[in-house]
Amino acid sequence: MASIDNFYAIFDNFYAIYLILNFILYEKEEIIMSINKCRIAGIVAEEPKICKDEFYKEGLEIVLDIDRYDIHKFERIKCVIVDKELIAKAQDSIGVGDYLMATGRLACFEYVRMQAMKCPHCGEESMRRRRAKRTDIILDDFEVSPGSLSPDSVGINSVSISGVIPNPIKSNLNHTWFSVANNRPKVAQEILKDLIIEKVKSGTGRLNLIYVHGFNRIAEIMNNSIHQKDRIIVSGYISEHLERYEIPFRCKRCGEYSDQYFEYPIYVVIARSVKQDLDYIPSSNATELNQYNLD
Repeated sequence: MASIDNFYAIFDNFYAIYLILNFILYEKEEIIMSINKCRIAGIVAEEPKICKDEFYKEGLEIVLDIDRYDIHKFERIKCVIVDKELIAKAQDSIGVGDYLMATGRLACFEYVRMQAMKCPHCGEESMRRRRAKRTDIILDDFEVSPGSLSPDSVGINSVSISGVIPNPIKSNLNHTWFSVANNRPKVAQEILKDLIIEKVKSGTGRLNLIYVHGFNRIAEIMNNSIHQKDRIIVSGYISEHLERYEIPFRCKRCGEYSDQYFEYPIYVVIARSVKQDLDYIPSSNATELNQYNLD
């Protein structure tokens, strides 16, 4: 019987093949441009700071407090600027308390990282490789107003994406969720490769795998009318979601097995409207098109 370590080695090989096949599949659809647009506006909550983390060589983090009058909700969203000229502009013009309006896009990655593990039986600590997800809101442009000029500025959190649903749709009571394979343009991909550090480049393929969640009425519509392999357009807003991850673990010291659970935050899209992509659906199916919009 194969050991847990052999299982992970086999899994990593299959995952690499999966990424290559996805790249080949969606490379043929290059002429079908995916939508990936964000509009964000809010009050700058913290001093913008340069981030040199495990992912980017250099980026500028901007934290916004967004007062959503439309859904009576207060949100805190972290955005990233990676363009050097835009970073310089932001450092010269953005301060705490300013009102920032920005446009951007979602950049999503699945990559391999090291996870600290601790055996519950003997206390032995070790490191294991695991798959991880990351979604960043990358700003492409912005306008800023001094805080004193706009104390009651309206908060905006809006996103539109399109792509294919590559995996089965999951649901639980009034909650439905799935991923959308959003084809990243070649130019944007080359720019990201230059900005992301070498050790995580293996997880930066051409596809944005964006996670979409729907609740209540929109969840019901998704369950009844949206299917795996459909190409869809989703409009909604960005929200932080806690991703729970399970890792089977065998201690190298005592040999005991355990299932270990980890949680980490990731940005997802909360859907407010869903429709099938007319440009992608064959003409023979055009009469079957249904559009669902809860706005």
